[in-house]
Amino acid sequence: MSYARQMLDTYPRTFTVDADLLAAVIDALSDCVQACNADNAADLSEPDVTEMVRCIRLCLDCVDVCTAAMTATFITPTATSTIIRPQQHPAHVAP
Repeated sequence: MSYARQMLDTYPRTFTVDADLLAAVIDALSDCVQACNADNAADLSEPDVTEMVRCIRLCLDCVDVCTAAMTATFITPTATSTIIRPQQHPAHVAP
């Protein structure tokens, strides 16, 4: 059982989305943050860091977006629904 799922199990309110799906989204966002940070560390160890500037900036942006989405998922129930509902009903997502 993931740490996110364990935390959700102790949450005193009910969710408007499936708790397993919510935990999976939180775990995926956390994984994204960790992967982008690892990529930045690898980029910074390259012999010519100046060639990696664009990649580093993109990874930093990715960390910011994933962190913001993860925070919104934890804090705001309406944001949680907005983030997760398309995952429950992928046919309703605009192409």
